[in-house]
Amino acid sequence: MRLVSIYNCEAGLKIAKPIYDDQNRVLLNEGATLTDSILNRLKSKGISHIYAQTDLTEGIIKNDDVPHTLRFETTKSMVKVFNSLSSDLNSKVAAATHGKLLREFKLVYGQLVKEMKYNAHLLNLLTHLQANSDYLFEHSMNVSIYSLAIARQLYINEDDMYVLGLGAIFHDIGKIKLERDLLHKKAKFTEEEKATMRTHAELGFELLRKERELHLLISHCAYQHHENIDGSGYPRGLKDKEIHLFAKIIGVADMFDSLMRNRREKKALLPHEAMEVLWGYCYKRYDKKILDAFIKSVALYPIGVTVTLNTGEKGVVVGYNDNFPQRPVIRVYTDTKGNKLQEPHDVDMLKHLSIMIEQCDAILDEGKIERGATA
Repeated sequence: MRLVSIYNCEAGLKIAKPIYDDQNRVLLNEGATLTDSILNRLKSKGISHIYAQTDLTEGIIKNDDVPHTLRFETTKSMVKVFNSLSSDLNSKVAAATHGKLLREFKLVYGQLVKEMKYNAHLLNLLTHLQANSDYLFEHSMNVSIYSLAIARQLYINEDDMYVLGLGAIFHDIGKIKLERDLLHKKAKFTEEEKATMRTHAELGFELLRKERELHLLISHCAYQHHENIDGSGYPRGLKDKEIHLFAKIIGVADMFDSLMRNRREKKALLPHEAMEVLWGYCYKRYDKKILDAFIKSVALYPIGVTVTLNTGEKGVVVGYNDNFPQRPVIRVYTDTKGNKLQEPHDVDMLKHLSIMIEQCDAILDEGKIERGATA
């Protein structure tokens, strides 16, 4: 299967994986054939990419790290809890309803943790195929899944993974107390606005520590996820051993997911560039042990994604190298001038260290992501 931009699809292409709308309704089943009217409908639903069947990637299968329905149900339950937390809980009825929603969410989230704990293969980079999904909800879920992947690599037990995962889910919950216009501002923040945004860590802590249904450590994950091991973080300027391991993990996952999104004056980075930024802060912001675990946990370029190499050739990711997921196996299908090859061939980037990925389809955010090659 191959991940293709909806705008590069043509009528006659066959679907390799079911396509869902934002209510988890199936729009197209596997094996369906695209028509012009179907393409227009998918675009109107905010679908940005699809998995298509092509001769180039025949027999290549991308496994889901978390089953689609489980991720959807977890996200839907999470949204209800977030909305409940942002409302007035002073009445007994509202408080009881909120407690019920939180208990329901914890149950379904426990299923997701089990799925992650016992899933042996590398975590695929989390792609955003639904263009109209809410940033805070999607980001919170992604940070949680990345955090669980790191925890699995560090051999953290399932009970602790559950607490860590919930800490990651709620790490930015304080933002629901900030003005929506500020959260969605596209221009550069003023110094005053930066200071206001930074209050979300303390606001989240105050919200979560009152929740009897949640482990107290979850509130400290919200409080500490912007602390840096060299003491340069906020809100308290904690250093290395003063910061809980879970908050350190969440901080790495939070930054990684953020770097691959267009944010105000900053454009989205390629996956390997985002990882390099994290490593640039090793021993300053981030713990090397956590970065080592993360780079071994995530396949930076998902199976089926189209990439352009620094040679000018184009190809599709068809495999991983377990201990070096940033160096995938590419099935090259054009020459350096863009002409299609009669016989595509595989290039293992781990065996050809001078070859780099310069560009990939916009699997992470709107618009094509393009940069100069980096090591």
